[in-house]
Amino acid sequence: MNINWYPGHMTKTRRALAEKLKLIDIVIEVLDARAPKSSLNPDVEAMLQNKEKLYVLNKTDLADENITNSWINYFKSEGMNCIAYSAAGGNTQKLLAAILACADPVIEKYAAKGRNKTVRAAVCGIPNVGKSAIINRLAGNKKLKEGNKPGVTRGLAWVKLSPYLEIMDSPGLLWPKIEDEKSGASIALIGSIRQDILDEEELAFYLISFLTEAVPEKLMARYKLETLSEQPWDVMEAICKSRGFLQKGGVPDTERGTRMLLDEFKNGAIGRISFERP
Repeated sequence: MNINWYPGHMTKTRRALAEKLKLIDIVIEVLDARAPKSSLNPDVEAMLQNKEKLYVLNKTDLADENITNSWINYFKSEGMNCIAYSAAGGNTQKLLAAILACADPVIEKYAAKGRNKTVRAAVCGIPNVGKSAIINRLAGNKKLKEGNKPGVTRGLAWVKLSPYLEIMDSPGLLWPKIEDEKSGASIALIGSIRQDILDEEELAFYLISFLTEAVPEKLMARYKLETLSEQPWDVMEAICKSRGFLQKGGVPDTERGTRMLLDEFKNGAIGRISFERP
């Protein structure tokens, strides 16, 4: 599934972020724990390659715990700072401690020069990975707008967490063309691309194929299916029949079934599922 969705505000944000980099000491890059590789923006990585970074694997409550742990071990084995987190109810003090540990070298550098300067951190990531939600948890109250859809944050916003730490939220950034089919499908399924520009049926069939191969027991349990066909269309019809999504004459309402399946995956109703392993 090739994705080409790059709204005008993303171009402006990329330029603004590049300009703000002069003021930024560390970078907190938020990834979706269900698809850490696919949610890693290569353009942002190139811009931030010389900055101290902390990768935050967010939405761990929706991802397979064992696979998330494998990703944490992978990042650390590569010499990268990384922490698993869930803005829906994770250990915020542990996250703050990881951010401060990442900032320590910068604080020490300023102190050695006799400067008592506030450390500035930028929170970056593709749309809908939970950047604003993380900042709001760190800040202790909802200072930033957040939502379970891409494009909620549109400008660059600073939030002061302490006298010595300030964090900048930024709108989600994709790269102009996502050519890898699996990556495109993964970031579409986790909600990082506006659903109204997608072929939802194609996306649902991709999801069914993935679930049938990776976690058939979860798919069967959620929709009370006794068997799974190798054909996604047959599985979709079986799901519709199980849920009573029928049109006149008993014809499965696959359009309704498609919307339901995509929503239930995004919200974790099917179970804790990860698309990628390290």
